[in-house]
Amino acid sequence: MTLSYFVVDLETNGLSSFVHEPTEISIIRCSDKVQLTKMIKVKHPEKSSWDALKITGKTIADLSNGDDLIDTVNLCDKFIKEDGLTPAHRCIIGHNIISFDKKFLHIMWANANKEFPINLYLDTIALTRAFAKREGIKTRKFNLQASCEMVIGIKKYAGSHGSKIDTRNTYLLWKALVEEKNIDYLPFIKNYPHYLNGAPEELEEDLEGLDPSLLDD
Repeated sequence: MTLSYFVVDLETNGLSSFVHEPTEISIIRCSDKVQLTKMIKVKHPEKSSWDALKITGKTIADLSNGDDLIDTVNLCDKFIKEDGLTPAHRCIIGHNIISFDKKFLHIMWANANKEFPINLYLDTIALTRAFAKREGIKTRKFNLQASCEMVIGIKKYAGSHGSKIDTRNTYLLWKALVEEKNIDYLPFIKNYPHYLNGAPEELEEDLEGLDPSLLDD
């Protein structure tokens, strides 16, 4: 059985997954390139980070727009599960997905009394670092814009710090690194199941020995 891939990006009103909230989510289902993007209404805009609002170009008033978090999670959950696979056979791709987005995603789904339906994670920052190391490129900049510029020949969508555009750019970056630059991404896939029952979600499992045939797009 092959893996099902989803490129995901979140925008939030701050960096702390315990204090701040998601303001946008966008998901590209790679099997058919269908994209789902939703604005999310923030319950506590007064806790927002002004730096985050400046970066994303939002005002406090903007945070009152959007759909209810639970409704958004239910819609996204249904969208993901349309492939009929198990969480162990789904892989989420994102730029800084493990250090940042994963925490918010797990809390979002937990708030809806659901387990996040994807176990596997692939961070395009790790792939870009591998590319830079192989090519002898010396840089400390691996944000999405810098990573796209580094990977020669990638066509970037205009705009940034919006989940819809950033997800599209991440998709293009992933495709370029794997298909054009021949970066082996198998060693970079990590396993982070989400548990509602209190089981340790942060036990990382490097998927050494995983059948490469599972990774066919």
